[in-house]
Amino acid sequence: MRKPIVEPLSAAYRLLNPGLVVLVTVGDDMRDNVFPVSWNMPVSRDPGMVAMCVGKEHFSYPFLERTREFGISIPDESLVDAVYGCGTVSGAEVSDKFARFGLMREQSRVILPPLVADAVAGLECRVVRNIDLGEAAIIVGQIVAACARPDVFRDGNWCFDRGLRLLHHLGSDCFAVSERMRRVRRG
Repeated sequence: MRKPIVEPLSAAYRLLNPGLVVLVTVGDDMRDNVFPVSWNMPVSRDPGMVAMCVGKEHFSYPFLERTREFGISIPDESLVDAVYGCGTVSGAEVSDKFARFGLMREQSRVILPPLVADAVAGLECRVVRNIDLGEAAIIVGQIVAACARPDVFRDGNWCFDRGLRLLHHLGSDCFAVSERMRRVRRG
């Protein structure tokens, strides 16, 4: 039996999601901001690099262009309401989204923007490439520092055996949660 056609075609990208949603932080000496990004991925292991797609009309995009630094904080399920809230209001309208959505700042080790202290892990990145896509841009960043809670990330892997539940955005106000690892049978 053939699979039915996905309509509208503009929703077809959701077949590739759910991507891990992260909280991106930007800032300078005057102000910072936090916003969720689902369109992100690792692009290199050595040196470690990540990429994310950001709308150029968003409040935080000029920070990325000017400071060329950003943080990536990885939230777990406990932060789902804050993640959604940070994505529904603009930093142009709310001067402190950390306070508005009950998030704590954590001073980064290398970059100026803070990380989200409530998150289970964080990456500090410097922009190495900005690929203009018209209304959006793909920002490629080199990881210059990383941190993770040892109860959920050990020996280079996520540890789901202690109740870790990572968020994946399905679109709108819908999220999925990853909560276990499955190993393949070798034989």
